[in-house]
Amino acid sequence: MELTFKLILSYLSPRCLYALLRRQIWIRMHPHVPWLTHQAVEILGDRLKPGDVGLEWGAGRSTVWFAKRVSHLTSIEHNDYWYKRINKTLCDKGIENVELLYAPLEPKNTDQPEYVRLAAQQPKASLDFVLVDGRLRDQCTELALQLLKPGGMLIIDDAARYIKHPYCCPQSIGAQDGPPTPLWTKIATELQALGARPVWTSDGVTATVFYFMSAGKV
Repeated sequence: MELTFKLILSYLSPRCLYALLRRQIWIRMHPHVPWLTHQAVEILGDRLKPGDVGLEWGAGRSTVWFAKRVSHLTSIEHNDYWYKRINKTLCDKGIENVELLYAPLEPKNTDQPEYVRLAAQQPKASLDFVLVDGRLRDQCTELALQLLKPGGMLIIDDAARYIKHPYCCPQSIGAQDGPPTPLWTKIATELQALGARPVWTSDGVTATVFYFMSAGKV
């Protein structure tokens, strides 16, 4: 999102400064949990099952956290430095149920970036959950809808930037602006058609949304 003067001012409001402080304190007190909203972490802790298989775009603190709770995780990272750092962490901890993949954002001999194409190799309707927390989020979200099982769980972090929601965050899209890309408009329509149930969480700084797929999704 473009860094405008209005956006900068929104971060400097007393309400947002308080929310930022509260968020930073919580992050420091919980150094091993995913960098999502507090409520989102609680929802994941309650709903994830040991037999679950999932995918995340954007490796980080969530990678090890997921690995300890599910059967298998595929994690796709575009940043070479961060990929090597998380790979070392996984090796040091002896974690073997994560497939960590490095994927650049630029297309190679195809219109689709490898960052998206690698995930497209997953079987359709095979995943219990997908976390979209990296780059190219509209393309990743569109693909995630094909990869999730009926009853699966889609998680989009920083969702206020892309989807209309009930919370007021500094980077929220305005009602007059609409989705930032035509693909987000298409995704919103598809989510509604699929009967996906949204659950929004926010800490006043950012928002994480869950979409629970209908058990009848095909």
